[in-house]
Amino acid sequence: MILDTIRLVPLLATGGYVATLTKIVRWVRDGWVAIGIALLLFGLLEGVLSLGVLIEDRLGQRQPSIPDWRVDADAYPDRSWVTKYYAEFRASDGVRWWPYVYWRRHPYRGEYINVDRTGLRHMSVSTATGADSSGSIKIFMFGGSALWGTGARDEFTIPSVLARELANHGIPAEVTNFGESGYVSTQEVIALLLRLQAGDIPDIVLFYDGVNDTYSAYQQHAAGLPQNEFKRVSEFNLPSDFSRLRAMALRSVTDSLATVQMLTSLLQRVGLPLGPRRQALTELAADHPAGAAGVAAVYFGNVELVKALGEHYGFKHRFYWQPTIFQKTSLTGYEQSENRKANDFASFFRDAYAAVRQRRQTGAADSVFRDLSLVFADMRQPVFLDWVHIGEAGNEAIARIMATDVVNLTSRHRVRHFSQ
Repeated sequence: MILDTIRLVPLLATGGYVATLTKIVRWVRDGWVAIGIALLLFGLLEGVLSLGVLIEDRLGQRQPSIPDWRVDADAYPDRSWVTKYYAEFRASDGVRWWPYVYWRRHPYRGEYINVDRTGLRHMSVSTATGADSSGSIKIFMFGGSALWGTGARDEFTIPSVLARELANHGIPAEVTNFGESGYVSTQEVIALLLRLQAGDIPDIVLFYDGVNDTYSAYQQHAAGLPQNEFKRVSEFNLPSDFSRLRAMALRSVTDSLATVQMLTSLLQRVGLPLGPRRQALTELAADHPAGAAGVAAVYFGNVELVKALGEHYGFKHRFYWQPTIFQKTSLTGYEQSENRKANDFASFFRDAYAAVRQRRQTGAADSVFRDLSLVFADMRQPVFLDWVHIGEAGNEAIARIMATDVVNLTSRHRVRHFSQ
């Protein structure tokens, strides 16, 4: 009996092992089936969403030749040139690395857009032409894409119109458009420093800002940084860090998936924070003020820097805070559509612009600063091409205001060339 029991124990143990092994095999098999089904469903979902995006893109192209949605802007009374202009605009919007200020446009030659070898927009008119250039005043103009002239031909950018207006007042002037898309005011101050360092001293310096300083603060939760600074932080020394390079490549692949893009959009709509892209900025942003008040603090700090430079180098200066669609009270149908596109950050812009007006009322910038944010507020006619860029007629209105200020500067202060 005892012997039979001893013989039975290994058999029972073996049977238990077999049963356990059978269960494990079944779990692994079921797991692989579940994973396979999940991958199949994910592949089907990704395929459907990708096909939907492709169809939407194709349907959204009303005409294959339309290069930009702004060709339909009602701020263009004459559209005969607009389609070709935006084709040139898309062909010319590539940038290259530029020391200290990060980027400048590539040289470009077109019918409506021309950029020289130093990345500066062509001035189609010079009031110094045909006159004694030694008696002309030198004007530097700094700003973002609105000053560069997005949506306008060479001869209708704000600097070009200013040159013509000064000519009409009998003032010969050499105007240089240093505007560049995306530039914040700090980049512009650095660009001015580089010119002064090279011995290129202007008589008058004009700044036209507001949008990029505000949007950068909204984008990165810190005022005073160039736009998209988190990308430069995350990419610094990237070639020498293979693990980080591999992780970024993997993320780039996953971010391109239609399912990931849909999920990201849904999370943004419900207001959930998506912070991984900004994590690299945490320490850097700690040294910069946040919020709408930070925008005003950084901007007027730059105003004070330029004032000090002006006193040392002997040039006059004026600062203009630019308008956006958020200040216009009577919007056309097209402008209403553009306003809705920018609804996510409209509130932040209103707060930042209010902070700038508040600091102006407390005497933060005295007579050198002029708030133009409300210049189109009550206008019923179409002005905006999108939420920030204005049509050529709007550029002319802004340039005339600047021209009046320049005329007053030359008559009151008699800048260097005029005093000779």
